[in-house]
Amino acid sequence: MNYRYIILHAGSSGFGSGFGDDFDYKFNYNTWFISNYLSLKIRKMHIPSDGPYNMFYCNITKDKDSVRELSPSSLNVKIHLDEVAKNKYLLLSSEVERYEFYLSLLERGYQLASTVKAIPIEIFNKLHQEFRDGGYKNERLFKKKQLRNYGIKIELNHVLTSYSYNLVLSVYNLKGNLIGKNSIYETYPDDIFFSKDVRHLVIEDKQIIITDFLNHPQFVCDLDDLSKGIVKSVCVDENTRKYIPNENNKEQFERLRW
Repeated sequence: MNYRYIILHAGSSGFGSGFGDDFDYKFNYNTWFISNYLSLKIRKMHIPSDGPYNMFYCNITKDKDSVRELSPSSLNVKIHLDEVAKNKYLLLSSEVERYEFYLSLLERGYQLASTVKAIPIEIFNKLHQEFRDGGYKNERLFKKKQLRNYGIKIELNHVLTSYSYNLVLSVYNLKGNLIGKNSIYETYPDDIFFSKDVRHLVIEDKQIIITDFLNHPQFVCDLDDLSKGIVKSVCVDENTRKYIPNENNKEQFERLRW
């Protein structure tokens, strides 16, 4: 079976890391953009695993280091983290230092797993270096389209960070000059919230419509506005609106920030 996932997580098998729910909440959201980046990259490479699993699942925990096949599809690696290391991490003010800490935990996981399994460490580490060289960013193209009737080109990109996911819409004139750019959808930094909601781009009734995997409209942008460089959207799905930053979830989003 080929690798499809490289995941860094606090806690495992439904249990916490031992450092408390608030720590786990923040850590798991803050690190997901790296797990997502590595998972998307590794599945394109068709790298076979040393077993029936397709997921390298690295967990930080107060427990001892261990390696085992947690399920038919997952190699579970527990990395012991003590209070001193945890507290040192919590004092990091530099984002790059935090990102390097996350990568170092995964690298410890690769080394530990390699004592009992044939782990492609060089390939995994190469992906880490590519992530560094790219400025620790997880950004990828969703859609692009030229709309000659409105004199514009549009480009939509997925932008995933430690703090949020954004669907960023850039508008260019036909000469390629940027005339407007803004996020038209923001939610929590985990693709469980956005992967099914952002699937298709539809142009109709002088509007750009982002639809979900069932082709239900999610976000609507007015093309006349876009042609003037005004980039904004209206969320037309009641359930999706619950997970966009608002007064009811403001505190949850703020908990992700340092």
